[in-house]
Amino acid sequence: MIHIGKFQANVLDSSGNIQRAFLLPATPADVPREWSFDWPGIWSSSDFNYQGIIKFVYEDQVLGLMRYGLYPYPGIPAFLEVEQLEANPADRFVEPVGRWLLWYAVQMALRACSVDEDQTLVFLISLAEAIRYYRDRIQMEYLEPVTVAPGEDGYAFRFTRSAAQAFCRRQSAQWGNPSASN
Repeated sequence: MIHIGKFQANVLDSSGNIQRAFLLPATPADVPREWSFDWPGIWSSSDFNYQGIIKFVYEDQVLGLMRYGLYPYPGIPAFLEVEQLEANPADRFVEPVGRWLLWYAVQMALRACSVDEDQTLVFLISLAEAIRYYRDRIQMEYLEPVTVAPGEDGYAFRFTRSAAQAFCRRQSAQWGNPSASN
């Protein structure tokens, strides 16, 4: 799997102070057992030849995880799919967790995928409760409703290459540029 390394990013803590958090590849020891999503199960079913799991860490605590895949596989990647993204449901004492995880996904896609400016670079399917987050806060383009599983509706969103670059510019303007870290 292609990794782009470890990054330090600015976050706002509950006291209103700017702090530093980290974005980096996760390990099996990082996946929580008490979150909403079955991260241990998804870890064991991931194919790390084309999928990866990134963690968002603040003060040595994992506050967010994102699984992504580069497609098509095998072959030359054309787009990145965000397959799961979850912020720790119990501890929301820093922000923005999800936005930084998506920033990492976009950076990965920009480096790994060759598509034109108006073609899909990043794709994800949201559940109903997150539609406004992706549409209004992240400013992803809504595509259509999809079926996630029998009886479970999903909603497809995308970033074209140009929209992904615009997202990164907005994120950096608001939160600063992340720096590569060891």
